[in-house]
Amino acid sequence: MKTLIINGLVVTEQGEQPVDLLIDNGKIAALLTRGALRPAVDDVIDASGLIVVPGAIDVHTHFTGSHDFPEQELREGTRGAAAHGVTTIVEMPHSLPPATTLDRFVAKRSWLERNCSVDFAMWAGLDGNNVDQLAALDKEGAIAFKAFLCSGAPNGEATDEKGLPRLDDDGLLRAMRELATFDGLIGVHAENHDILIGAGSELRQAGRKDTRAHALAGPEIAEIEAVGRVLAIARETGARCHIVHVSSARAAETIIAARAEVRATFETCPHYLILDEDDLVRIGPNARCGPPIRPRPVVDALWQVLERGGIDMIASDHCPYTPEQKLAGLESIWDAGMGLTGVETLSPMFFSEAHSKRGMPLREFARMTASGPAHAFGLWGRKGAIALGFDADLVFYDANIEWRVEGAKFQGLGKWSAFEGMTCQGKVVRTLIRGVTVYNDDRMQVEPGFGEFVTRQA
Repeated sequence: MKTLIINGLVVTEQGEQPVDLLIDNGKIAALLTRGALRPAVDDVIDASGLIVVPGAIDVHTHFTGSHDFPEQELREGTRGAAAHGVTTIVEMPHSLPPATTLDRFVAKRSWLERNCSVDFAMWAGLDGNNVDQLAALDKEGAIAFKAFLCSGAPNGEATDEKGLPRLDDDGLLRAMRELATFDGLIGVHAENHDILIGAGSELRQAGRKDTRAHALAGPEIAEIEAVGRVLAIARETGARCHIVHVSSARAAETIIAARAEVRATFETCPHYLILDEDDLVRIGPNARCGPPIRPRPVVDALWQVLERGGIDMIASDHCPYTPEQKLAGLESIWDAGMGLTGVETLSPMFFSEAHSKRGMPLREFARMTASGPAHAFGLWGRKGAIALGFDADLVFYDANIEWRVEGAKFQGLGKWSAFEGMTCQGKVVRTLIRGVTVYNDDRMQVEPGFGEFVTRQA
């Protein structure tokens, strides 16, 4: 099947180009000078007035860990991903049971194969007891390995059966030594466990149940210290490391400064760039996440790092808790589910805030949503760019459409948003995955199970 896309503004690594795209068997086959002799094709898509960007790769999703209906969430939630410009997800290991062994990983993969409407890769989990399984998990297709340096439980255990325990420093060192033997990637939730437990215990003992108490229970220094520790062990072992959901500009600067000696990447999330601590207090339980949303000066400093190109990628940390799980925090913030919905707002909210409002070049938007994740997670060569031989994962934006975020319209069970009511400038109107239109005219065009499993490229 050959498809020709004409008249769009196409965003490549070189920048914005008024070219036509030829797709053959799901791959980008040619970038053609506009108006050149058209090849014989089966279909022509007219993208007049639209921006065509590579599909977003969301490297941080929790579809299977937030509640007890993981397959329904995958069926419905990944439809929402496709409708909002995410063409590949990288699913975290949280599930019942978590993907920490080969058998569990393979079983979980079957859930995704049956239910995903977008392409998917998978994390495996680190629990301190599975170092001997890591090489086998890598061979089976685990794209990265997730570690938590903290836990909500004082003793460091996982807070539920779907989650992972805290990995202590000895476990972290042993895991990174092993990962270095096959160039595996560790992804770390980097917050100092003892600082979080101490701060949270003090606030609870004082009777604090308000939303700002949640912010005080996750001080910035906990993130800064833990990031430094990960980098020290990465320097010692030579292992590749990725720091997830960085909320602190000081932590970000620490990572950037270490790159001369350490192979380190990091992500931030739209909520750390758009919302601040006063928004957290205003919004309430629907804005509870970890690390917490920071004060405005921290947010502004993080933008400064981003605007000079220091941040590798944007990710959602999508946690589709049910509305009831979040509303449990109305009486006490400690009872709200810890995490935000985000896969449907990741790409368009970042497009609106970074490009439409702040003038970020579209090439940079594509780097942070597509090529940055693809390079860091080993998908480059197949995913991450509009380039010859790459999968034709394409997203069409109409930059002139303004719309409002309404959580009730989200797919999946997490029908709520910390961005509720906010205006978004720029809307996804069409999405292609491997050359197939999966979303168009406000409707999904494929069934669950369309998504393919992807892993590191040779």
